[in-house]
Amino acid sequence: MSGSPLITVLLCFHNDRAYLATAVRSILQQTMKDFEFLIYDDASSDGSAELLAAFGDPRIQLRRNQTNLGLTRTLNLGLLEARGQFLARMDGDDIADPQRLELQLQFMREHRDVGLLGTSRTLIDESDRLIAHAPAQCDDLSIRFKSLLGNPFAHPSVFMRMEILRRHGLRYDESFPTAQDYDLWVRMLMFTAGANLLQPLLKYRLRGGISKNRKLEQLASHDRISLRAIAAFAPGFSIQAHELRQLRGRFGGHSVRDPSLDPADPYWQGRHAELRAAFIAHHRDHPDIGRFTVDYSG
Repeated sequence: MSGSPLITVLLCFHNDRAYLATAVRSILQQTMKDFEFLIYDDASSDGSAELLAAFGDPRIQLRRNQTNLGLTRTLNLGLLEARGQFLARMDGDDIADPQRLELQLQFMREHRDVGLLGTSRTLIDESDRLIAHAPAQCDDLSIRFKSLLGNPFAHPSVFMRMEILRRHGLRYDESFPTAQDYDLWVRMLMFTAGANLLQPLLKYRLRGGISKNRKLEQLASHDRISLRAIAAFAPGFSIQAHELRQLRGRFGGHSVRDPSLDPADPYWQGRHAELRAAFIAHHRDHPDIGRFTVDYSG
């Protein structure tokens, strides 16, 4: 490819033979054509990398790690190599809507203040069967509020301005083997606005993968990130680390909810209201705070 592409699509995989070809094809068939497709094979042993040779598309640039570096380190390799003005993430087992890149690029061109953009999802199982629709919080304030207790973006749906990452020296924190995306979003939101498209432009596959096998590690990572988000976006709210999982287990995102914890508990409802009040106070000068206050008054 001559010149610099408008978009870099970054996909990292390890042993995704069953789904990789479908994921890659969904990117190559995008209505938006001006992109480079950086694909990192993180030392796969199942023959999945050999599937890519059949595509023969010059936009594909395949890289192979000689040893398994893990997702976080491999993503950072991709950030260093990406040449596009925008970076779109993708995973090796998901399916992108054909208009995903086109619609995300259009939104970013129309909203210059937004540097971080995701989409809603359709959840599917390992046999492509529909599980549920997962609508995202779309506006900046709702995203920031959600980030206090959970991840407001689906990682493989995200579309970023590389200029934000480069200007502020942002990359994935390699101390996080899991939840590395949630951590990066919180730090990016300190410098730019976020948004999600309501359209479900990604089929997101639920599998028995890292979130299930390393649940305790993931929850510990979420604790650290959540405390950082609260300090940044609701600094008037005081909470101890041992209390945080109680609050997040009741009011956080689906992946960190604890069904044994009752969200109707009056004490924790009160603490959640305090968190919301601290968030609103910190964002009192935001142009959308009036609407946010009404939407989250219940």
